[in-house]
Amino acid sequence: MTAPDLHSTAAPSAAAADPFAPSTATVRIFAGIGLLLLAFAYGVFLVVVLGQAYSGDGASGPLVEEAQWSMGLSAVAGLLALCLPATIVSHPARRTAVRLQYALAFAGPALAAIDFA
Repeated sequence: MTAPDLHSTAAPSAAAADPFAPSTATVRIFAGIGLLLLAFAYGVFLVVVLGQAYSGDGASGPLVEEAQWSMGLSAVAGLLALCLPATIVSHPARRTAVRLQYALAFAGPALAAIDFA
């Protein structure tokens, strides 16, 4: 068994430092699943918006544009986490991007469902 080099300037990766952290491949798989989930969330968004438009005053809720921005940014975060190589994006940044992707995907239909009238 060899001892670690204490004078090394290379920092260990986050996945190597934490034995319970998911690997980069696992995080990329979750990013891909998040993109599929985003398609489902967009379907829910359409159902909510059309339901609001056909019932009541004939207009959708006031936060529809913010909901669309949320889902668009979710797609961007998911694609960044999925496609960028490990030399550009660190492992903690990739995990944070996937968490942000899921949060924005769920926030889209929730924002669309808000109706103050």
